[in-house]
Amino acid sequence: MVQGRITYSRGSRGLADCRESQNERAVSRFGWSAPSGLAVVDDLWTALPAPDLADGWIMHTIGRKQARLHQVSVQQGARISEFVEALFDEDSDRCQDMLAETMDSCWDPQRVVELLMEPAARVIGENWCSDECDFLKVTIAVSRMQRLFRRLALEYPPATLPDLSRCALLLPAPGEQHSFGLSVVDDAFRRAGWDVDCCGMGEELESMRLVGLNHYQVIGVSISVERLLPDLAELGRKLRARSLNRSIILIAGGSMVMDNPQGAIDAGFDLIAVDAASAVAMAETVAGSLNTDAERQDAAE
Repeated sequence: MVQGRITYSRGSRGLADCRESQNERAVSRFGWSAPSGLAVVDDLWTALPAPDLADGWIMHTIGRKQARLHQVSVQQGARISEFVEALFDEDSDRCQDMLAETMDSCWDPQRVVELLMEPAARVIGENWCSDECDFLKVTIAVSRMQRLFRRLALEYPPATLPDLSRCALLLPAPGEQHSFGLSVVDDAFRRAGWDVDCCGMGEELESMRLVGLNHYQVIGVSISVERLLPDLAELGRKLRARSLNRSIILIAGGSMVMDNPQGAIDAGFDLIAVDAASAVAMAETVAGSLNTDAERQDAAE
């Protein structure tokens, strides 16, 4: 399957050119036109493999996400700092209490992630980059946060059964050390009614087995550091070659995507997602469009 490529340059038409280019790429890559909703639903259509992303839809989407993170950090800064310190203190259960308090105020595990856990993960990452804490301390804190989220997701399961006609496979990039974000995306898909298989670290062989047995509409891969990009590209090629669905759509997500979206596109991925909500929304729109086209083709025959 040939990866479609388009280019655009800076010009007076700006964002309009970006939207048209995305639609052209959808036609050449998938054989269908991107629905208009993709261009307006919270800026979720982000598959723009352009050499210059500065004026592109991807950067606009990432900018909006960064603005939301900044707003939460400003409004909840003291609470987020307290939560991070509680995560580092293995002798304290305060982080669990804070999670429960936040859940009591919103009754949505995904909202808890947005308000508390995602900003905390950002702070932890910044502390590591500035050498304020070592890798072991970061690993312990993130692993603890992942366990807390999994417990929360189990206590508040999805309200509906999965729709077996909408299937997704989620997995980390080869060499990825953390899977907290992948757990959040897994939960978001399940709450949206998707049937989900989620592989953990070191389960690449299992993911290849699954992709050869199941007709997934989308495969999501999480990547957090740029040094894993060469392996990400190789993984994408293997997934396409092995996939039972010859029109499989690959979505890249994770913190690396926020810093280097072009890297994920150059690695051969069709879409990028800045968070769990955007991953689900893009997957639903794309899968819905493909189902509609299939129904029209069956009717014509």
